[in-house]
Amino acid sequence: MITPRPLRIDTAALPADWHPLVKNIYASRLNHHDEIEKRLQHLLPPDNLTGLDAALDRLDHAIRAREPILVYGDYDVDGATATALTVRVLRQLGANVAWFIPNRSVHGYGFSLAGLADLPVTPRLILTVDNGTQSHDAIAAARARGIDVVVTDHHLPGETLPPANAIVNPNRRDCPFAGKHLAGVGVAFYLLLALRSRLLADNRWPDTLRLSDYLDLVALGTVADLVPLDYNNRILVNHGLARIRSGHGNTGINALMAVANLDPARLTAQDIAFSLAPRLNALGRLGDMADGVALLLAKDRQTALDYAQQCDDLNRDRKALENEAVQEAARQVSPALPLAAAYDPAWHEGIIGILAARLKSRFARPALVATDSGETGWIKASLRSVSAVPLVPLLDSAARDLPSAALRYGGHAAAAGLSVQREHYPALIAAINRAFAERYGATVPPEPVYIDGELPATLLNLNWARYLERLEPWGAALPVPVFANPFEVLDCRLLGSAHTRLVLRELDSDNVYNASWFFHTADYKSGTRLRIAYQLQVNRFYRDERLDLLVQYAEAL
Repeated sequence: MITPRPLRIDTAALPADWHPLVKNIYASRLNHHDEIEKRLQHLLPPDNLTGLDAALDRLDHAIRAREPILVYGDYDVDGATATALTVRVLRQLGANVAWFIPNRSVHGYGFSLAGLADLPVTPRLILTVDNGTQSHDAIAAARARGIDVVVTDHHLPGETLPPANAIVNPNRRDCPFAGKHLAGVGVAFYLLLALRSRLLADNRWPDTLRLSDYLDLVALGTVADLVPLDYNNRILVNHGLARIRSGHGNTGINALMAVANLDPARLTAQDIAFSLAPRLNALGRLGDMADGVALLLAKDRQTALDYAQQCDDLNRDRKALENEAVQEAARQVSPALPLAAAYDPAWHEGIIGILAARLKSRFARPALVATDSGETGWIKASLRSVSAVPLVPLLDSAARDLPSAALRYGGHAAAAGLSVQREHYPALIAAINRAFAERYGATVPPEPVYIDGELPATLLNLNWARYLERLEPWGAALPVPVFANPFEVLDCRLLGSAHTRLVLRELDSDNVYNASWFFHTADYKSGTRLRIAYQLQVNRFYRDERLDLLVQYAEAL
């Protein structure tokens, strides 16, 4: 259902010389007119992060004493960038630091007992990044061995916190810090920001070490993790993008752009989300994200290019596996139940999150895709949800209903993961559907397709698309502008097996446009008239640029 995006602030508070459409775009996304400024000095200070002082005390002692520190990351882009950021900075501070990334198939998610058993060194301090908030057993086991643990994370906590020496997580219930949407790499950056303040006071921070030099890593992890781009995150991402565009980006990020045929000077947040992040994530899905951290730590271009090519190759493999599995997953979905659920023991667990996202988009409801875990007798699942249905309350309810299932889960409102014993899987699906029905009834709340208005013919062009790019970053909670116009279909054909390619005539101007509708198959007859919601895209191929419309939704006129 196409719906005008509601305004949050008065457009009169925005600069008078702005185009009215630009005013509406910002007024519907910002919470205050001051948020148009994206200066680093406007970042929230770290002072209100609960657990920060204890974390700094323990980390500072480890640096001074040259104790072996192990940075324990995660196998997604957020975890890899958080690991690379933390390792790079701690090494410049003279710390004795190693790092470890769990393998999805071998160790499972987060700081686990299996991961603890496979550490490459015996540390005195484990510093988790982008994980640890729900790692009760592993943290207790580490402490029992005399290993201290400091957790930095952003995932939602359970009923209790694990027995770590310190836990820095803006989503702790007792944390007053206002930046609740930091990614894992953002929390790690804030820990280092506070460490910088402490060491500067003692003249122990090197003059040559500038944390702003690492904002490219923060931008990559933040955009890739799809956390909301609130004001604080926009500042971080904006300055990270600026560093990459200036030609001073991380060697590994530059290598990823090279294999993706992206121009660093024109990189956008959308390029990160749809081109760089999938390539790097392919390592964690089908390979080993330790190679991703090695890519981001690489100092010479050839080493980085070798790792980046590995990312590109695995991403091609991922696409092939995904295309093969998505049709089977869709066939398993029951139209009578609110949860779009599918299971196949043959699916690679590295693609089940992508399959869940595809089912969520296709059926416009929460989705769960599961496969057999590497742990005998267990099933692993990924969940994705629509904005009106947060996942964690549904999983909390299912866990209460099934106390004997030993359900393990964690995540955000829109994305979660879980493991369950195979014999309890059918009961789990039933429990999630019951929890949904108790909260929402029999139907999924419809998701409106928000638009920023109808684009006049004078602006439906390549120059306007370029201008909108300059208003970056766009991302989660700061969506790319969407417009809606009346069109006539001149041509419609499949693009591959899952996408649609269209040629459209705009009815008010007779101008003709090429359009793509990804992950949607349509068969419109020539002459069909539609109101189409779309984004503008600058399609670049080497030095050539052309305008494409990215279709989001269509309804009959």
